[in-house]
Amino acid sequence: MRYLGIARKERDHVVMPDAFREVEEGSVYEVVEIGGDFLLVPPPLNRERLARIERLVNRSIEEHRKTLEGLAR
Repeated sequence: MRYLGIARKERDHVVMPDAFREVEEGSVYEVVEIGGDFLLVPPPLNRERLARIERLVNRSIEEHRKTLEGLAR
């Protein structure tokens, strides 16, 4: 995974960070909301792929929480 920066809203448009400019001009992305977070995914986005993404995200969140709980002890 690569962190690209923060998207912001300007005049009813979502503006992506400069690092996102490396993506080919005219590229289209599906937007998925998972737990209040937005994920941009290149198409095609079918139900099977979406379910896999959701499982991976949930597993990642669970592992991160366990790590934080361990550090808090």
